[in-house]
Amino acid sequence: MIRATHKWIAAATVVLHSTLAWADATALEVDLLAGGIAAPSGAAIIRDDRLLIADSFAESGLGYTREVDDDTVTLRAYGHVWVFRDGQRVCSCDGQTMDMSTEAVVIGEEFYCPARPLLEPLGGRVYEVEDGRFGLELPRAHVLNIRQGSHGDKVRVVIDLSRPVPFQRGVMSSAIALRIPLLPDPEGRHDLIRQLDFSEQLVPTITESHENDWAQITISHISPEAPALFTLADPARIVIDLMRPEPIVEPQAVTVPEQPPAGQTDGISWRLATFATGHGPVRAWVVTVDPTDRDVIVRPALAASTIHHRRTVKSIAQREVAYAAVNGGFFAPRGQPLGMLVIEGEWITTPLYQRAVLGFSKAGKPEIRNVGFDGWVEFVSLGRLPLEGLNRGHVADDGVVVYTPRWGDSLAGSTSKTRVVVSGGVVQSVLTGGEAAPIPEDGFVVSGLGRRAQSLKQVKVGQPASLDLSLKPAWPGVWHAIGGGPRLLSAGQFATSYYDERFQSDVTASIRPRTAAGIDKDGKLLLLVVEGANRGMSLAEVAGVMSKLGAVDAMNLDGGGSSTLVIAGKYRNHPSDGAARSVSNAIVIQDRQACTAAGGK
Repeated sequence: MIRATHKWIAAATVVLHSTLAWADATALEVDLLAGGIAAPSGAAIIRDDRLLIADSFAESGLGYTREVDDDTVTLRAYGHVWVFRDGQRVCSCDGQTMDMSTEAVVIGEEFYCPARPLLEPLGGRVYEVEDGRFGLELPRAHVLNIRQGSHGDKVRVVIDLSRPVPFQRGVMSSAIALRIPLLPDPEGRHDLIRQLDFSEQLVPTITESHENDWAQITISHISPEAPALFTLADPARIVIDLMRPEPIVEPQAVTVPEQPPAGQTDGISWRLATFATGHGPVRAWVVTVDPTDRDVIVRPALAASTIHHRRTVKSIAQREVAYAAVNGGFFAPRGQPLGMLVIEGEWITTPLYQRAVLGFSKAGKPEIRNVGFDGWVEFVSLGRLPLEGLNRGHVADDGVVVYTPRWGDSLAGSTSKTRVVVSGGVVQSVLTGGEAAPIPEDGFVVSGLGRRAQSLKQVKVGQPASLDLSLKPAWPGVWHAIGGGPRLLSAGQFATSYYDERFQSDVTASIRPRTAAGIDKDGKLLLLVVEGANRGMSLAEVAGVMSKLGAVDAMNLDGGGSSTLVIAGKYRNHPSDGAARSVSNAIVIQDRQACTAAGGK
């Protein structure tokens, strides 16, 4: 193997070897030098004599964050943003169009992007060694500090660097490990191993060790969710957010009396059925609803007027004067819905990735689609800014998020963000000093981070402002919508692997209690709630059951301990936790006359 040395920058070197042909590109296997970056076979290809690297390797082996949407991949690192499109010879780098001399290309499940425009803004270099072998030269840095901050819903770990550098990440169930290329240290500190102990029990220990001019930082944690990792610039930082476990709520004892195996009232019927699975018979409740019945209203409902709350499905049904209800979509520990939620035309949260969404027209017609978010905020005379999402935290290093009264009365202050308060379609204030931003009842707050924060500083009080919230592909006429996933059936065909919905294995590969929604050929809504006895069902088994029930389209909803069915004020299933779990949202079925008489919606 070859280690190239150059005086212009201290660098880590990776050499890539051509091994097999694939269409008009050549697949590469990354051959690692001692102490180099680990990467799988197929991490790069050669096309038009240029080196392209897979987006998955850019994330795991070089520290970029990525977002894939149809034929586009967006990569971010240290304040830089690259946007590549399949088949295009130009890319966008920090908002500027850049000629790449070769086109980005999707092969299989990988999105290959030209390496040179991706590495050069960070001080990296691509060079050809010989006979189709390429090297990546990566800059090195000093690890200046490792610090930890406690927040209400998470613990944040920050690694301060002397300059931006690519790095390798490895995520395990109870730890995340980073490998960072180091500058030479004449004082010999690289030979030390240190352990940092913190009083915060969520992340009690961080270990830093050094070998062959690489730092390995291992962050042990007990977070129930996968860490969120991103980088920031000026100064260069690696940031890891670890969410706290769900707050402990007092269990509500569930007594499920002997229920009749079936029942029916206007527009809705239900029955208890037994289905054969690979691990034995499993019971499940099947609810059939005619959403076009004039006496029936089917829609999603929140646990409270804002998104930071959780209640049992029974409590939500009582609050909404609903005859029946099942649990809805996924949610964060503090209650924020993880996916799209629209109630009576009001956008509450936006789609997550391209996950499945159950929607209803104003006339009650149900439909299931996989959609993404396409949103903008426009300031008259200044132009438009693309939105990351609605009522959610920032993910992009330089993104824009909008907050409405569904978030709460105000938005906590942050010195790194610019907040623009809009009321009645007009800018009321621009906050840059870390002040809390009030959220008007007739408006919203625009929050910008990184370069977008600088852009928002140009906004002036009194300027007209508006939101454009839409879906891609477009979904005209959607009145109610609730996100879940994965998609189970599409046009009568099994679809559990059709869409990249980015669920973890606890959803996709487990056998557990499930809640699912489907639509039959007559437009009726089918709701399935799988009992926890005999372990539950896999996603494939749920898809098979929905198909047997006559569904032509179907999707998964939140499951496990959240799976709950309430009819006429009574629990019908046995929640697997042994107590009714508090959830963020539900699908409620209302009797129009009873709801109107009680003053409901």
